Amino acid sequence: MKQKYLITGLMVAIFAGGITCLTSCDDDLVINKAIDESAYTGIYENNGYLRDGKSNLSSNVVELYKDTYTTSVKMSLSKMASTSTFAQVIIDADYLDTYNKEHETDFELYPAHLVSFKNDGKLIVDAQTKSAQTDITIQTDGTLKEDKTYALPIALTHVSSDITIKDEKAGHCIYLIKDMRKLGNTYKGEDVVKSFVFFDGTNPLNALSFQLENGKLLWDVVSPFAANINWDAQAQRPYLKCNAYIQYLLDNNEKFLQPLRKRGTKIVLGILSNGDITGVAQLSKQGAKDFARELAQYCKAYNLDGGCFDDEYEGAYDPNNPALTEPSEEAAARLCYETKQAMPDKIVAVYALRRMYSSKATVVDGVTIKNWIDIVVGDYGRDPSQVPYGDLTSKECSGQSMEFVRGTGGDLQGQRLINQGSGWFMGFSPKPENYGNVFRRLSDVRTLYGSPLQAPTVFYKDNDATPYQYPDDLQ
Repeated sequence: MKQKYLITGLMVAIFAGGITCLTSCDDDLVINKAIDESAYTGIYENNGYLRDGKSNLSSNVVELYKDTYTTSVKMSLSKMASTSTFAQVIIDADYLDTYNKEHETDFELYPAHLVSFKNDGKLIVDAQTKSAQTDITIQTDGTLKEDKTYALPIALTHVSSDITIKDEKAGHCIYLIKDMRKLGNTYKGEDVVKSFVFFDGTNPLNALSFQLENGKLLWDVVSPFAANINWDAQAQRPYLKCNAYIQYLLDNNEKFLQPLRKRGTKIVLGILSNGDITGVAQLSKQGAKDFARELAQYCKAYNLDGGCFDDEYEGAYDPNNPALTEPSEEAAARLCYETKQAMPDKIVAVYALRRMYSSKATVVDGVTIKNWIDIVVGDYGRDPSQVPYGDLTSKECSGQSMEFVRGTGGDLQGQRLINQGSGWFMGFSPKPENYGNVFRRLSDVRTLYGSPLQAPTVFYKDNDATPYQYPDDLQ
């Protein structure tokens, strides 16, 4: 009985509601009203964009260790071409001004006579396909300045009428090129597992102790650990604070850092939160821009190769401060993005801990993570190369991290790194007094590079650029 009354009541309510809706619709009906069609704009367009064929990036750093480098440049479409369609790629020298103004850089144009395109750069996209690519060959000569960044802007031109290029960025691909032929003591091959080491309060020249029997240096990247992000109360902005260790290295840059760079080792400054209201994961968009610009100026002034962010030891943020925001993965990603914008030819690395590297934030302003993070080094016991986030691959991530003072992280497992496709391994704080254990743990570098480590013969004391004999001068 109750069910009958319930159904009857429900039907009455629906009927009454329907009359109300009809009455309302009748009252609001407008004849010949203009329809907003903006939501449909572009749905029939086939958008084209230009990328490097190897990396799928629009901005690419190319280090020339040989006289000739070949890659491919690729035009991709948003949907399959209905018929065969075409375009051409050329060097667009005029675009360099636009690029330099956007990034506040001063790159010079790479000499055009050293660049050639296969088939004159012509691209033909076959029907029912979405891309076409052509080879680009970059050569070197004696006029190039070593360790100087040149820019090579490539543009789409002579695009067929059925392809739409939405803006300048979509129609351009840029190569940031460095001549490294005389700086190749660290280069061990294009596709090998690379190495990243933090020197924590120790003389970074000790990286020179680690040499393979074939003459190559082991450590590809050296990171002095660490400068800090702090709050400048007078200027009301975040700034880069250097402790005594970091400041001494910078003040004596030519003695302690540039000798490594002149042999091909990258110097990437570690950056850590420092207990005040700032932090690497709690800057607003403007705060991140300001800090990124200052870091870029440090890298330019001291000839450094980038920065590595570590999300630890931050204090409570001020919610009323426009330079700050609530700590989040999105804020950490924003700092990486703004840093890459400020120094596109430099390395942006992260220590994969807490908010600094997360699956929650892999796109900033429509730009994917591979465009603003170059290297991910894992925390001990964590292997980011196994599950890279976003469009990153295992090649940008470390597969093993070893702490040399406390002994965590195990011994180097070269074959495992190769098998799983890891691009990096990391070491933290190798100190001369502990070389015996450090070199033992690294013995499997032979698997990675086909050459074992030499036993150490030199080491460097703190604040001293003199090479001392190992182990005789340890005491």
